[in-house]
Parts: sequence; structure tokens; C-alpha cells
Amino acid sequence: MVVFGVVQGIEYEELFDAHGTRVGESAASPGEVNGFAPPGDIHRVRNIGDTTAISIHIYGTDVDRVGSSVRRYYD
Repeated sequence: MVVFGVVQGIEYEELFDAHGTRVGESAASPGEVNGFAPPGDIHRVRNIGDTTAISIHIYGTDVDRVGSSVRRYYD
């Protein structure tokens, strides 16, 4: 499970499936919170505002049960 909240700036996020196809996008402003869980946890974030973006990302799951995304590779 991944949850992130924007503290400052605007964070643009793109979501991808296991084949690298973009399946969603969103822009989050300060105070907004988003979340998702595997297998839909492939994402890319970037700052699209004029100021520094600050966000807090919390990654958590039972890695003994579902494994970790740390060693996943995609072409």
C-alpha cells in the first residue's frame, strides 16, 4: 500500500500497468492525499508547480505475504 500527501506545491503523478502503459494521471495540491496498492503501484511523480513541491510518501504492506517491489524490473 502506498499513500502520499502533498504539503507544498503541485505534484503530478502518472500510474502505469506492468507493461508500462500509462493507465491514469492526477495532479495533487497541498492537503490532498492519494493512495494505491499492488499490483497498481508503478508510478512516476514530478513537480509541475512554480515552487518547490514537498510530499510525504508512506509505503507499507506485509512484504512476507505479497513481496516487495524493490526488486521488480520492467522493460
